[in-house]
Amino acid sequence: MTEFENEYLELPDDPEEAFAVLQLHKFKKLEEAWEDNRNGGLYMERQYVDHLTAFDEVHGLGLLVAFRNPPISDNEFSNFFQDFRRHAEITSQKILMEAARRQKVNAENIIVLDATARQTIHTLIAAIRERLAEMVLPEDLRQSLFNKLHTFATEVDRTRTRTEAFFAFAVQAARTGKQVNDELKPLQQTIDRIFDWIEKSKKLKDALPPWGERKQIEPPKKGLPSSHKPSGGFSRDLEDDIPF
Repeated sequence: MTEFENEYLELPDDPEEAFAVLQLHKFKKLEEAWEDNRNGGLYMERQYVDHLTAFDEVHGLGLLVAFRNPPISDNEFSNFFQDFRRHAEITSQKILMEAARRQKVNAENIIVLDATARQTIHTLIAAIRERLAEMVLPEDLRQSLFNKLHTFATEVDRTRTRTEAFFAFAVQAARTGKQVNDELKPLQQTIDRIFDWIEKSKKLKDALPPWGERKQIEPPKKGLPSSHKPSGGFSRDLEDDIPF
């Protein structure tokens, strides 16, 4: 990075994800300094704290409120830094986990149905089944359509409904219609009505509560006594008792 490049321009647009990426980047540089013995005093540790708390304040995230006044004394700062590092690491990891959960490809095909939607879709499925039973179709095609429809009906009974089975049913119905002289055309209106319900139902990724509305991660209430703190430099291993 040249002298005039702004490293913050490369961060994700979402402020919370940007915080997580920044924390990982800054801590990596801090680890490299420890390995090369390039850190004089506690300068880089203080810089790490300053950069993260400044970002937190600028974006109003409120993730590091309890850490905005680091001690001036090196002895006190040493203990402060252990708590800060642990809190920043846990916070960034939880943000990244949340982002990954929302970006899962399958989440786009999972909807959340209320009782009215479930009842209506089941009624439409029953109408399709009845019509399929009456149609003149090759038995293997009929059974394949029934199977996909049954799979979707089972999904509709769940709070989180996967739609892949119905999409597969609709595609096969369209293809089968061409093979049997459009015998399945009368079903299209009912199929379209189910698609309408799917379209207006809330997607799972939108139903998940945003990170900002979830309980804030509380900072450690009390640090370890000085006698129990790591001696010398800072260990790169996080404590074993991190509560996830």
